Amino acid sequence: MARREWTWTSALALAGFTALIAGAQPASAQNIKVLLTSEFPTLDPSETGGELPMVLYHIYCRLYSFNDKMEAVSDLVASETVSEDQKTWTLKLRPNAKFHDGTPVDAEAIKFNIDRVLAQKGSARILFQPITDVKVLAPDTVALMTKEPYPALRNNLASPNAGLVSPKAVTALGDRFGVQPVSCGPYSFASWTRGTSIQTSRFDGFYGPKAPYAQISFQFVPDVSTRMFLMQRKEADVALRFGPQEAKELQAAKVKVNEINGRTILYQLNYKLAPTNDLRVRQAINYAVDKEAIIKNVLLGSGTPSKSVIASDTFGGRPSGYYEYNPEKAKALLKEAGVTSAKLKLYATQNRYYNDGLVGQAIAGYLRAVGLDTEVILMGDWAGYVDRIGKGDFSLYTLSWGSSTGDPDRIVQALFHSSRAGQTWNFGSFIDKNIDKLIEEGAATVETSKRLAIYGEIQDKLFADAPWLFMYRTTGYMALSDKITTIHTLEGPEFPYLFDLPK
Repeated sequence: MARREWTWTSALALAGFTALIAGAQPASAQNIKVLLTSEFPTLDPSETGGELPMVLYHIYCRLYSFNDKMEAVSDLVASETVSEDQKTWTLKLRPNAKFHDGTPVDAEAIKFNIDRVLAQKGSARILFQPITDVKVLAPDTVALMTKEPYPALRNNLASPNAGLVSPKAVTALGDRFGVQPVSCGPYSFASWTRGTSIQTSRFDGFYGPKAPYAQISFQFVPDVSTRMFLMQRKEADVALRFGPQEAKELQAAKVKVNEINGRTILYQLNYKLAPTNDLRVRQAINYAVDKEAIIKNVLLGSGTPSKSVIASDTFGGRPSGYYEYNPEKAKALLKEAGVTSAKLKLYATQNRYYNDGLVGQAIAGYLRAVGLDTEVILMGDWAGYVDRIGKGDFSLYTLSWGSSTGDPDRIVQALFHSSRAGQTWNFGSFIDKNIDKLIEEGAATVETSKRLAIYGEIQDKLFADAPWLFMYRTTGYMALSDKITTIHTLEGPEFPYLFDLPK
């Protein structure tokens, strides 16, 4: 039986639903509402997770941004020059860019931002980790130095978590900056009502194209039925993370629905604790679970089985294999490992991804069928969930991954490099010095064919080591009202942005 630590009960769902309807204002083409499935603890870009990047992308500006194809293109950068040895990036900035507090977005501000993130221990530090020095060459020119060539730098600097903070605001606000952020994006932060919404307003001083909407309200609505109702009643304009059945009902109600190639859902396995520290057990867990049946019956077909640690639409991503459903092989591996009645502790998110709690329950059923006594803990509080997983007391836990940079380096650095063992997002404490060497080699290789070969080898070795219970790549659905005239969707990360990039 599952031990349920949090649930969105019918009473709470009804209360939240009633509050949203009661507080609804007359629709305006200039004021839109975006429904998110969960809240997050901070708006500081040094931290990552969930739907936070979508909000960050609207408030923060960056040196580079992604276009619809997840290609890094210039944002604040007017021109770039990369040295012959590929270790110095000289960036000239757009003129007259301002933070929301009126201070200039200049070379000194860029240096302040990079130095700040490198001095912190936040999960976004990995984006700037290759940078060894930042030099201000002129008020509008900055040079970024790396120890080795680093071809992924442009992509890293386009990540939502590479958003630029106002040095003046950080100095004045200190620890409060994360709840009163000041940046230079197309929308400025207005207010945050905990548990309810974040309000943003169009920043008329933005250096790029004028933002199309005067205000965007990001509202936290975990209950999928409530999100559906609000879209059907035209009380909201964008809603994320619907399943195929909800998509059909919304379309029947004449609500526009977009299909998205979404995130990869996996269950990270614990290398520090028995029995998952045994390769045979990790492989057995993969053979024990019928992914195809879960996709068909729990996800109603909205997914495809995972066959690599890197998604196919990320640079270098390709299939490495497939753990088919083979319970007899799973039992044989467990017997070989001397594990026939071990206890597992499985943590699963609840109401964060489509039917995620049900998926966790289904996985536990398959594991019990091969002799693994599996306890399921469902948690809907994302911040609490991450804190609990960070303590390391788990056998496996739900994690999703979408390439927020379009480059494999961020993925393999964060999830597999031994320097991150026991930290976000390598809570499973994966350590392999040979993999470390390949990760570092791939990061420093400029030639495309050589880089592809390195990431191919990384994927094959990792897949064989079974660091995850490989599950599926989601197919997601997003609902839109007729008021949405400007929207760009980044697949993989599975979030939209509601403005046009600077030309």
